[in-house]
Amino acid sequence: MRSIAASATLVASFLAVSCQTNDLTRPPGQSTMSARVVASDVSRPTTPTGTSVSVTGTVTFSGLTVELWDGQRWLSAVNGPGSATINLGDGSAQATLVPATEIPAGDYSKVRLSATDAAVDASVNGQGFSARLQGSQPVTVEKTVTVMVNPDGSRTFSVQLEMVRTVTLELGPAGVPTVRVAGDLGTMTAAAATAPGSVVASDVSRPTTTPAGMSVSGNVTFTGLRVDLWNGQDWLPVVNGSGSASVTIGDGAASATLVPTSEIAAGTYSQVRLAATQAVIDLSLSSNGQQFSAQVAAPSGQPVVIQKEVTVTVNPDGSRTFSVQLEMVRTVALQIDQTTGAAQLAVAGDFGSASAMATHR
Repeated sequence: MRSIAASATLVASFLAVSCQTNDLTRPPGQSTMSARVVASDVSRPTTPTGTSVSVTGTVTFSGLTVELWDGQRWLSAVNGPGSATINLGDGSAQATLVPATEIPAGDYSKVRLSATDAAVDASVNGQGFSARLQGSQPVTVEKTVTVMVNPDGSRTFSVQLEMVRTVTLELGPAGVPTVRVAGDLGTMTAAAATAPGSVVASDVSRPTTTPAGMSVSGNVTFTGLRVDLWNGQDWLPVVNGSGSASVTIGDGAASATLVPTSEIAAGTYSQVRLAATQAVIDLSLSSNGQQFSAQVAAPSGQPVVIQKEVTVTVNPDGSRTFSVQLEMVRTVALQIDQTTGAAQLAVAGDFGSASAMATHR
């Protein structure tokens, strides 16, 4: 009997110890752990009367800081302002707020997000709008977190947001359609038809050259330029066929404005299409100590059409900047006639392929 009682006591003690040490967020003997914070939006928006509303789009935080609550104090999970874009929807798409990093080990139950700006780009029942949160700064959202232990021992802290709880579409002053949104960000009102935005381009060409080692620089000038943005269903014009722009060919440090800040159809855009009646490239070349210059034009009579992905930046004033990276010069081949000294240049890139005579400088 003593043996059975002792065994039972031993088993009970073992179970008690197991329960006490089976802490999902504290690796034994460690003062820090590798963890990341992810967020998803689980909005199921309705009208104020309870009618379901179809809302898609994104919310972008800038100047973002993330803190975790350990039951006694808020501990910083990211040191310094960051940024994050979260899809509005059913919670299936996650955004990483804090990449895997060493944080103090412990039991965390809540997360607090603070941001200097939170901007919403969305479509409500198929009608696009953009809005910048107005009101006191910073934006603060506090939520509970769930913890997942990953196979490598790291932790993932997940937070579910409700950025859009209710949506009201109505006609504002002078018949302008407006949208009022309430959710984790508070309440905001904005025009439902347009949003300020600009389109800029930079060239990131790193051309392959013949002969090898030849340096290439210059610029490309578009004339008769048309710019369209893709919203997932349609190409919407931003510039209607009469614009021009000059883009420096190089390392992407120099950007050119294709479309100055203007009111464009609001919404979420993923691609840009540039169409021009002509694209002329002025090049400066250096090969084996010799300097050349050349002007290369896209094939005459053929419009230049370039389609690229865009990245979107939310600016402090609430406007959007759509950025596109070009590769106007992918390959450059210089051929010099040893008898006459005439130099022929062949160039290929986003604009297509063309050739021209090069002159000594």
